[in-house]
Amino acid sequence: MDRLSKYLLLSFNSIFLSIFGVLFLITSIIIIISISNVTSNIHITFLDLAKLYLLSLPRVVFITLSISFFIATISLFSKLSETTELIALFSNGISPFKILKPFFYLAIFITILNLIILFISIPYSKTAYQNLKNEKREKTKFNFQTSQISQRFDNWNVFISSKEKNRYKNIILYNDKEQKFILAKEANLINKNSYISLKLNKGKIYDINKSTIINFSSLEINKKLPTLNISIFKIDKYFSQFKKLFIFYLPFALLPLSLIFFIPVISFFHPRVHKNYSLLQAIFLITFYLIITKISNSITINLLIITTFFFIGLYFYKRKIKL
Repeated sequence: MDRLSKYLLLSFNSIFLSIFGVLFLITSIIIIISISNVTSNIHITFLDLAKLYLLSLPRVVFITLSISFFIATISLFSKLSETTELIALFSNGISPFKILKPFFYLAIFITILNLIILFISIPYSKTAYQNLKNEKREKTKFNFQTSQISQRFDNWNVFISSKEKNRYKNIILYNDKEQKFILAKEANLINKNSYISLKLNKGKIYDINKSTIINFSSLEINKKLPTLNISIFKIDKYFSQFKKLFIFYLPFALLPLSLIFFIPVISFFHPRVHKNYSLLQAIFLITFYLIITKISNSITINLLIITTFFFIGLYFYKRKIKL
């Protein structure tokens, strides 16, 4: 790497980190608010909230990384233009593409990283997020209250005399389909793997149809929690399951490479001739790019739109190469 590339990347690094930090914080706050809204009717602990946030991190990093790269690069070159450093470089015979070259390679690297996050990390984290949310929702259903009717555990109606945390005393269960009663002195709710178990101690089963009574010292009634399972190795099912997600996030993944040639078009200017509107133009371009790519629900059409942005940027770059 030559001295010019090192200088540009070091200057870029400080700007990128500050922008990334701000956008990361804003996106994180939005994600936390959305988690709070989604789980408003679910009892969760601070640890559960932290788990849900960590499972949302791939999306936070993914979106923030692409936008931060574009804005930081624009900010760097507009700063160099204002201080006439770019003019000095052009005067020494350095071409615009040589200045852009390290960021072109960086855009390729970020795009590849984005695609890995999009096609692997986001689907798996989204599935784990949904499974954790389903687990908490199911547990809320089984937060039995004392002296209340119409409480159910799977196919059983439940009535409880008293409780201490997850330990219940003098519990009555009735299954209207099988015509069975269960009376137990104690019961505990146990969460194991993907099941919630109601463990009953010291009780009796009354089978009305058979007119039989069975004594038991311990009995478990299990209910399977709803869980989602995915495998990237089942390619057709994997892509069909997350098709909408891939369509929505693909423009973010390809943004650094798709808009790379717009960077010099926006940020390379002569300070005595042009005013610096680069940041406003960059925000407008990103907004326009994301709106246009949301028109279609087809990956093929989205890729065509993204490719069109790339070649439009290349066209304007070639027109402005003699700056």
